[in-house]
Amino acid sequence: MPQAFPKTIIIDVGKSWTKAFRVSNDKNKLVIEKKVSLPTTVGDISFSADLLLKDLKATKQIPIVVTGSLPEAENLAKDLDGLYVDAYNAEDSFSKWLSKNDFKSPVFLSTGEYSYAANLKINQIGAFITAEVNETDIENYFGNKSLKPQAIPTTPVDLEIEEAFYRVAFAHNKNFQNAKNVINIVVTGAFFSLDPQKSKLALIILDILSKGRVAQVKLDRYQFFHGFGALLKKHPEIADWETNFMQDLGAFISFGGRGRVMLDYGFTENQELEITEDEIALVPAPSKQKIEITFMEKEKKRVTLHGGSFGVLLDGRTKPLKIAFGRADSRAAMKRWQAAIEKVEMIE
Repeated sequence: MPQAFPKTIIIDVGKSWTKAFRVSNDKNKLVIEKKVSLPTTVGDISFSADLLLKDLKATKQIPIVVTGSLPEAENLAKDLDGLYVDAYNAEDSFSKWLSKNDFKSPVFLSTGEYSYAANLKINQIGAFITAEVNETDIENYFGNKSLKPQAIPTTPVDLEIEEAFYRVAFAHNKNFQNAKNVINIVVTGAFFSLDPQKSKLALIILDILSKGRVAQVKLDRYQFFHGFGALLKKHPEIADWETNFMQDLGAFISFGGRGRVMLDYGFTENQELEITEDEIALVPAPSKQKIEITFMEKEKKRVTLHGGSFGVLLDGRTKPLKIAFGRADSRAAMKRWQAAIEKVEMIE
């Protein structure tokens, strides 16, 4: 008889944050009982780990799994008499789990993977900001951020600068650029996982999708994907369990202008929709709803997508976006698009 899944603690040592999760099994549903996090104490990660374990009420009877991108994570696992799974293998394990669940070749867009000091393109970042700021304002923000990477934006302008940075960083992700057909995107990181306004993330993804591109988007709500991948290595049986840490945001379609599509939900009649230039529209569809979409063009390309919190988002804006840093019309356009996406109500 197979041994029952034990209550387990997973520690994920990141470059900026160390996260710890206590998980258990409830009738083949993986339950995250509690999540805690602290800034990573570089040089002595055991300090933050000890505090996290105390908060999770760890005992010698509760097994521990450790993963992370820092080399110190392996030593921590040894000190705790736990299992160590390096970040590469944890991500590979998670990718295979996604592929098994019809989400193949995922592209990971993680806020923790990008350095604020690495060749910042101030003009590109500034083009997405609605406030009247100059290059010095942006440089000062990132200068302070490089000293305190865990710092959370405290003003609307800081928040916009941060969002603009991730637009530029994500757009230059090689896996994102080279993805074929439908781009299966997984977004993770504290900045988006903890932000209650998912419409901001939806607009960021739409902004970086080039003309004719289609994406299926998931959000790692608890920054748990490395931890889950590591746990899969020790307990492969959980691959078939129910989980709730991944949120389906839906299907995102960038026309690059006007467009027309046919939606087949598997019912008797199909739905035909036309998107006008500069329009952003939502077609409600839950995450379990499969939709075959035909682009009403000469080639009549077909893709099969799923819904989600934003159903199917249709973007008729010209791509690349005609915006530039320091221009009033660009700031006005960004405000208009933000207002449009905020009117789109999440359906889940």
